[in-house]
Formats: sequence, structure tokens, C-alpha cells
Amino acid sequence: MAKWDNMLKILWMLRSSNMTAEQLAEDLEMSVRTVYRYIDALCASGVPIIAEPGHDGGYSLPGSFKQAPLFFDPAELKAVLHAALFAQGAGYPLEDDLQRALQKIQLYHSEKQPDDWERQMRGMDILPSPQQQSLKPALQLLEKSVADGLTVRVHYAKNAEAEPELRELDPYGLAYRSNKWYIAAYCHRRQDVRTFRVDRMQQLVVTGRTFLIPRDFSVKTYFEQVTAVQETGGDEACFVLIEGTADSLKRLTGHWYLRNCVVKRDGQTLGLRIDEEVMMKYLPSLLLSYTSTVRVLEPLSLKLEIGKIVRELYGFYCP
Repeated sequence: MAKWDNMLKILWMLRSSNMTAEQLAEDLEMSVRTVYRYIDALCASGVPIIAEPGHDGGYSLPGSFKQAPLFFDPAELKAVLHAALFAQGAGYPLEDDLQRALQKIQLYHSEKQPDDWERQMRGMDILPSPQQQSLKPALQLLEKSVADGLTVRVHYAKNAEAEPELRELDPYGLAYRSNKWYIAAYCHRRQDVRTFRVDRMQQLVVTGRTFLIPRDFSVKTYFEQVTAVQETGGDEACFVLIEGTADSLKRLTGHWYLRNCVVKRDGQTLGLRIDEEVMMKYLPSLLLSYTSTVRVLEPLSLKLEIGKIVRELYGFYCP
């Protein structure tokens, strides 16, 4: 990586003025011989570097080649810098690579627009939470596992109160939503694609086994399907009415797949319009985690399903 970084630096330095090999070597803190080697490599790759002999000679680039594809106007530069801040605040797994990319952009803009860089960096900042920063190692491992198709082993807790359970997952893709990171993965235990919160993962390791992500799988489409809400009352869309405390209802409306389902919110009630299959599959366990702070008023099918689970739990713990 250092070789390509230095070659790119040489290109940017030659954009502004002619430079000798000795000047390049001094600025880049390397030997003149290394500079010659990089110049030869750039020429071999098709870069039209001009070499002028003599006292006032040196290396330069033709004027037509100096048109910088990375030239941003002030608004574009601000957008790039602010987007990078948001990514860092979210715990973006490739933060180190992002920083190197920004340094390359800064190297050019500090020459052409010396005041813009500092000015655009002022006035906005993102304060990353300690939790997001602590997820960085797990996010990096998961991102690499997705890219390389490597199965991972993890201890996963369904909720804050549950004991972590051992799972083997084939990670299909990461998604960031409502200040939380999620991974869509094929769960070997459930024999199905499931959604997992990264902050509930512990002891994450790569097994060394490989897998192939289905060709037709799309992370964006998957999460859209999970969070999909049918605005019109189709046969598969259900209206769910929940009664509860203000704090519990607020937490429910902030849930990553329920927030787009809210159609009514007043006082102590919350109305959702949600796909029936999603409702029956996910809502019972989710609502039970709120204990007696929420109560389903309708539909009857959801109330019966929750009651069934409660009776099974009672029979299990109080035989």
C-alpha cells in the first residue's frame, strides 16, 4: 500500500510545479533511487511524465493531465468531510482506510484550496458513543467475513436479559439503522436467514469454513422486506394497537423495523400497520420483553399468540 501511496503523492506534487528527483526525495523522505523507481513505474503504467534535463529541468506533467478528477467545489468538499464524520461516529468498520482516503484528498486540496479544508472542517462535529467505538473490531471482522465468505462463530444474546447462545452464522451483509448495526446472516441453528444486532455479539471468531452468498440476495432488499409496511390495507397487512407507558411506546416507535410501521400515536396507545407474517414472527417475543408495560389491544390473533407463549413459559418454569 505504501508504494501506491507514494506514487500518488508524486503525481499530486507534480501537478503544482516541476520538481527534481532530489526535491521529491526530500519531501517524501526517501532515497533518490526510490524516486527514480517510482517514476519508472508511473511511466510504465501510462502516466505521461515529462523529464527535462539540465539545470532548470526536472519532472513535470503535461497541462492536459493536470485536470484533477478529485477537484471539489466548497459545497462538495463539505459534503465529503461531513459524510466522513458521520461514518466515523457510527463506528464505520473501514475507518482507517477512510482516513487514508481523506489524507489523499487533503494533500491535493491543501495545495489548490489551502483555506477551504480548515474552513469546511469547522462548525460541525460528531461525538461518537463509546459503544459504537467498541464495536469496531467486531464490525471489521464481520465486514471481512462478508467479503471473503467466511463462517463465524459467535455467542449471541436475543435481548439484554437473555443468556448468550452459541451460533454459527454465514454473514451476508451489514446494515446501519437507528444508531444500531445489524448483520443479515444465515443461521445454521435456525436454518434460515436472520437478523442479528452486532452489539449483542460476544466472542466473535472466524471458523475458517467458507460459504457462498446466494446470487439473488441483496442486503438492501432483505432489510426493506423485513421493515416493509403496506400502506394500503391489503390482505397481508394487519393493524396492531398497543397500549402502554409513554417510555415503552417511545422505545417501540424507535425500534429499527417498527419505526416505519407507525400509523397512529396518541397518549397511551400506539398503532402499527405491519405485514402479518412479520407480526406473528417477531412481535410476540419483542412485546414480551417489555413485560407488563405494554398490552396488545388488537388484533386477537396476536393476543392469542402471546398468551400461548406465556402459558408455555409458565408450564416450563412452574410445572
